[in-house]
Amino acid sequence: KENPELFSLVLGGYGLFGVILEAKLRVVSNEFYSAEAYEIVPANYSQIYHSLTQRKDAGMAYGRISVAPGSFLNEAVVVLLKRSKAPSPELLKAPLRASEESTLKRLVFRGSVGSDYGKNLRWQLEKLVGQKGGSSLTRNQIMNEPSEWFANRDPDATEILHEYFIPTERLWEFIKKARPVFLRHKPDLLNITVRNVEPDEDTFLCYAREEVFGLVMLFHQKRDEAAENAMRDFTRELIDVALDCGGTYYLPYRPHATLEQFKRGYPQARKFFRFKQLYDPDGVFENEFFVKYGKPLLKK
Repeated sequence: KENPELFSLVLGGYGLFGVILEAKLRVVSNEFYSAEAYEIVPANYSQIYHSLTQRKDAGMAYGRISVAPGSFLNEAVVVLLKRSKAPSPELLKAPLRASEESTLKRLVFRGSVGSDYGKNLRWQLEKLVGQKGGSSLTRNQIMNEPSEWFANRDPDATEILHEYFIPTERLWEFIKKARPVFLRHKPDLLNITVRNVEPDEDTFLCYAREEVFGLVMLFHQKRDEAAENAMRDFTRELIDVALDCGGTYYLPYRPHATLEQFKRGYPQARKFFRFKQLYDPDGVFENEFFVKYGKPLLKK
């Protein structure tokens, strides 16, 4: 309600309008969940997801799409985390402790790097464990799984994220059109997680102008020029698929998108950078994102 224009620009403005020094967060009470996993085909993902999340006991939900060669992009799982009765109300207020390291989880995940067998095995285990569910856990515990368990430790390689935001009813269209791009380029894709994103009415440079599914993809690649160039070419083709399906892509990752792709995915971009000139005429705040996309747009 105060300075709404500037707030909209700062939120998702990638540091170009200043530095956020303080934030007040609205939180909700912790609660217990139990998991149920549903094996589905991606063509039915949107319908099944919305059906499950309309249940009164639905707490959280997410999906995974198979990256295993034996079922690549042809199988999916929706995991519904249902609200369940707390074994003890005091457990909801207990301090959040770091989880003990899970050697098995790491071995299974890292065993899928560069390995068709590892990817197939991991997908089978994910479906098996998901079907059986598990003991009740608090939401805080579920959200506290350390990323270090799965992190790359090879100095000659790295792992990067992509995320594509696709209108919910066009998810299957995106998957069908993306599949030949994956098969042609053959990147080492380790994971696809699907999250639901409601329309964003606050952020100026928003990526969810309607309800969308965000497909979070994790890739393993070598740290050399050839691998980086290959990833750039692959990324641009995948961005085109997302744009053709009425979607867009997440900006904070590698700046591989062309200027034309950026303008198409974010039609409000030129106005965004004009506000940048207005609020920061001396160019105090700058980054690679602004240099690659903002400066060329302002020159036109």
